[in-house]
Amino acid sequence: MKTVGIPEAVHARLKRYCARHGLGLGECIAASLNYFERHGLNPQTHESPAAEMNRLIKRVDQVIAFIRKQESDLLRPMTEAVSLSEARIERSLDTVATAQQLQLLEEHLASLVRQLNTLLPAAAAARAATERLLEAHARRELEALQLLGRLVDAKNKSGFLQDLAKLYGEGGQP
Repeated sequence: MKTVGIPEAVHARLKRYCARHGLGLGECIAASLNYFERHGLNPQTHESPAAEMNRLIKRVDQVIAFIRKQESDLLRPMTEAVSLSEARIERSLDTVATAQQLQLLEEHLASLVRQLNTLLPAAAAARAATERLLEAHARRELEALQLLGRLVDAKNKSGFLQDLAKLYGEGGQP
């Protein structure tokens, strides 16, 4: 057993503390040393538990303040943006065509294509007939003008018939 030199006032306080907790002086010192080592505390520089608790409370308050700031600066605007986007998407989805609507449109388009395919030969025939009629009309018009020119200029001295032939391109359209 070893002795430790401590002032009388400290020795008296230690004895009272040990008596209050039912410990011997050696047991109290051994338990204290174990406690300091286990918690990594330096008893000479360590503050009171109340001061440590206040420092911890202050740190927790800082963390909570940081979280609240993040919530107000980031989380709430992000939540509002997500809500607005969701509403916009829902409105857009109402105007988007469904697969059934697209299939119906495809069937209508196919029907229109079939109708056009049946009408194309008739349209081509009508066009050809129209062109024949226009050619016949142009020929009759040329003949009528030539006849009129012969009547007006019986001896072909004015060159009216040549001008007509040039104009109609030797029997073609003007």
